[in-house]
Amino acid sequence: MKYIGNCSTAIDIPALLVHLSKQEPRTRGNDQPDDIHANPKVIELKHAWEQAGYDTENGVWWLNYYAPKDIAEKFSEFVGVKLLGGWITCVPPGFCVPWHYDITDDEADYLKMGQPVRYTCHLNTPAFGQAFMLEGHIFSNEEQGNVYQWDDWQQWHGGINMGLEPKFLYNFLGIIPHE
Repeated sequence: MKYIGNCSTAIDIPALLVHLSKQEPRTRGNDQPDDIHANPKVIELKHAWEQAGYDTENGVWWLNYYAPKDIAEKFSEFVGVKLLGGWITCVPPGFCVPWHYDITDDEADYLKMGQPVRYTCHLNTPAFGQAFMLEGHIFSNEEQGNVYQWDDWQQWHGGINMGLEPKFLYNFLGIIPHE
């Protein structure tokens, strides 16, 4: 995990949050059919959560939003890598996203293009009760706009929101092309 800097001067985060409030998010967790697709890794992960005692019907829930293209391009410039993709997650108060790694059906395609690299940007102002965990690191009360580069784009991570307002993170995937 490497601190990259704060992107608040490059990206108008308050305006981005207003934009998100007008978007229809994609609901994840809570066992809706769209969340559990045919990928065996997803089925295995869900089973592990249930075996651990998570209530996957009522306690595991988050929302995904699309990052506007101009934001993704500005962020790509900020971190200095080619844009591969990105999304914004929101964990509403009272919910968690258990320990997991992100699973994509596009992994083989990504690896053909180069080395994927992942960044997380904290979009909220510091708020009590919100935490993001990434293999050995716990992030809480981060400054709005703080950006971190992951050691591995598929590291295990999770989050919780026991606060009183939604917790937003920007998840950015870039690619370092093969030489």
